Amino acid sequence: MQIDTIENNLFAVTLNPLLRELISRFDLECPEDGSLLLNSLKDFLGEHVSLCPTCRSISRNIARPFYEIGSRLLKTDKDFMRTQFINGEYGEAWFKGFGLMMKGVEKYGIRIPFVPAGPFEVVWNVTYKCNLKCKHCYEDAGNKKLPELTTDEAKQVVDILSKIAGVGLPALSFSGGEPLARRDFFELAAYAKKRIPYISIASNGTLITKDVAKKIKDVGVDYVEISIDGASSKVHDEFRGIPGAFEKALQGVKNCAEEGIDTCIATVLHRNNFAETEKIIKLAKELDVRFMHFNYIPTGRAKAHIELDLTPEERLNILQTIGKEIINLYLQAKEEELKKGRSDIKVDRFFSTCPQYACVTKELSRQVGQKFMVEAHYAAKKGVENVANFLGGCGAGRLYCALEPNGDIKPCVFFPTNETTVLGNILKDNYEEIWDKNPLLWQLRIRETLETYIMDGEELGCGSCPDKYICGGCRARAYSYFKGNVKAPDIGCIRNKPLWEKIMKKHL
Repeated sequence: MQIDTIENNLFAVTLNPLLRELISRFDLECPEDGSLLLNSLKDFLGEHVSLCPTCRSISRNIARPFYEIGSRLLKTDKDFMRTQFINGEYGEAWFKGFGLMMKGVEKYGIRIPFVPAGPFEVVWNVTYKCNLKCKHCYEDAGNKKLPELTTDEAKQVVDILSKIAGVGLPALSFSGGEPLARRDFFELAAYAKKRIPYISIASNGTLITKDVAKKIKDVGVDYVEISIDGASSKVHDEFRGIPGAFEKALQGVKNCAEEGIDTCIATVLHRNNFAETEKIIKLAKELDVRFMHFNYIPTGRAKAHIELDLTPEERLNILQTIGKEIINLYLQAKEEELKKGRSDIKVDRFFSTCPQYACVTKELSRQVGQKFMVEAHYAAKKGVENVANFLGGCGAGRLYCALEPNGDIKPCVFFPTNETTVLGNILKDNYEEIWDKNPLLWQLRIRETLETYIMDGEELGCGSCPDKYICGGCRARAYSYFKGNVKAPDIGCIRNKPLWEKIMKKHL
């Protein structure tokens, strides 16, 4: 039995009842001060907070000792917390994330990986409309006949998200289709920014002229992710289905970067552009933007192009290539910090949506005598590495979830839309009840029940993997290849190569 399984059993019996009781004592809403849960953390981190005598007493005598012991047990860097929560640009988002984490412990207890009381991020496909015809589109976008929320209904969605679990959503990402194809996009983005601290866009970039980039900046969007699937027009345009898409997308990246917006090149790597990986990374470096590798999942239109999916060896090669970039930055930052006492090097620049990225960066750092991994997009910031198991890799239905253009709720954008994956509708059903009780969500959250297969006497599958608590495999990939079984193996992982070979014989 793995150590994490034993810890989960111990947590359930010994620690969780005590934690729930303690948190309930300071998870209070004061008529004068507001949320004591959040205010007590500010007090613990040294920010001056005006508290009434009752709140001050509870904060100093119950909350502060709780935070002190918790930070020591988790080996969490208090200076890191202070930097992110108090002095950081996105401190409000971090505070909301913390609030959801604490309320999650109060609701469900502490477990590996942990489950917050609401998602840290919602990816909202706000429209089916799109001006491209990409082969991999999980939404099968371009169909303008399907129902979408009106402007007023979309604003109601924002209102609901801004009050999740009594804390509110930390981050909202507008996607699609092409989000900028909605005529009311900027009205919705402005409305959301007043209620949700971190707002981002996932776009194909072709509509982002200089004027549009300025509007994106002015409306308060914090981050723009633009799809670039090749280092040349030939490769990109063939995959995206429209001539001239590459030049427009590339200009969109430049326009956003020139406006000072945090910008990222997002690349879906597959068999036809695999050879261009390093060229695209080089392009991201030249433009001084981030790079994100998106896992190719055979869902939506991609289901008709299953032959484009990478082999486990190809995927591992990509993850190692990207991982070496971020490990090098980590080492540079550490060296600069030792010399100067601080570092201005931005480490969080190279990512992957593939959960095996944690395993790869963990091994790469070990090879250079370090302890570092990129876990769930967070551990590239120094101070989070020690809680990697709690962050837990694949975050579908746990750290984040997805919304469809009509308000339907799904665990992840890479799950197809059908009666088994749609959990409810955000305007018709109680979101928190779905988050708390939906059986599919709890199947995705619990790693102990991941399946193990035996082939030629060898144990395969995510259930037997020693890294299942920092990775867990892509559950959407398991769903796609195993006819809706979310507990099945992620056959894109090198450890499951024999399963990949067996299954692909049937598909190809």
